Amino acid sequence: MMMFSGFLIDLASVFNWLSWIKWISAVRYASNILIINEFQGLTFCLANLTDICPITGEEILDKRALSHADAWDLWKNFMALTVMAIIFFILAYIQLVRTKKTK
Repeated sequence: MMMFSGFLIDLASVFNWLSWIKWISAVRYASNILIINEFQGLTFCLANLTDICPITGEEILDKRALSHADAWDLWKNFMALTVMAIIFFILAYIQLVRTKKTK
């Protein structure tokens, strides 16, 4: 899942027949939340007390191809993680119910 999160490799360079895995990667959604939260609204200036600011957080988000225009872009990642967690909890519950009890 970490390989297809976009953290280690660029998702555009993944083979087309493997690109669907990015949609089920929980690591991708979690890293998108963290990256948007940390970089949105930042301005990176030089450390020598000048007013030269070569890059902003929005430019970094644009380079990573993360949509960050409104609050929904952040919350859709939360929703995806929540839906995935609920599905996995339901599947785990079904498997626990199906397990035979021994004496």
